[in-house]
Amino acid sequence: MSRVDNTGGAAFNVDNGTGLVVRTKLNQVIAALSTLNQGSGDPSIGVAAYVPHIDGNTLKIRNSANNAFVTLGDVSLTNFGHAGLSAANTFTSTNIFQEDVTFDGATAGRDVVFDRSDNALEFADNAKAIFGTGADLEIFHDTSDSIINDAGTGDLKFQLGGSTKFQLASGGVSLTGGAAANITALSDGSTITIDMATACHHSVTLGGNRTFAAPSNQAVGQAGSIFITQDGTGSRTASFNSAFKFVGGTAPTLTTGAGLTDRIDYIILSSNVIHCAVSLDVK
Repeated sequence: MSRVDNTGGAAFNVDNGTGLVVRTKLNQVIAALSTLNQGSGDPSIGVAAYVPHIDGNTLKIRNSANNAFVTLGDVSLTNFGHAGLSAANTFTSTNIFQEDVTFDGATAGRDVVFDRSDNALEFADNAKAIFGTGADLEIFHDTSDSIINDAGTGDLKFQLGGSTKFQLASGGVSLTGGAAANITALSDGSTITIDMATACHHSVTLGGNRTFAAPSNQAVGQAGSIFITQDGTGSRTASFNSAFKFVGGTAPTLTTGAGLTDRIDYIILSSNVIHCAVSLDVK
């Protein structure tokens, strides 16, 4: 270890003294300079702004404020452990990054960052992950929506174990195997408002005479079923908002036996125009 003094500092002052003392001190200073004052730990005295030193294998330099050291790299590693560039400005060999890495997009705000602490590659809005020689597949978020865009040839396929289960083609959608939608329980109350955004299928057990209001978040083309069950008392009635359209224009009279279930199958034709077909006393 080449240190100028026993304190671990880099004190390069040579005091007046006898020839041997001065010579010994000068040799210590020269040895320290030749090794960038290599040793263990940071110097605590005799340092100045931009003075370099080596702590073990770590190359450091004093900051401009002369109040801290900045790590430059590991002298035992190629390129001090930093990623090296080839002549074509591509990373070479097995470069390892040990901090966050930002890929700066040409358009402001469209950067891609590998966040080391999150263990995640994070894409800003409108920064795209693009796959395929012809930029066939794009995945990105455009500030409002998340988008998977098959912009090339062929279809977009979702596979499980190498077998295609869902295929989005130019002519529509192809599904292999069964598909299921959850049945969401509605909150019973004097007025029942179905939120169509929560599910396609809904169920409710009536605890009294009820009114079904016009559903919220109606989506044209949505279809499903509404399961209406009498509680243990039974004899509960239901009226329906005019948004519900029944055969002949007449709303059904529910089965009133305790615990019995009726089903309304529906499809939303347009806003507040919901075509309904009724199956009573389904057992």
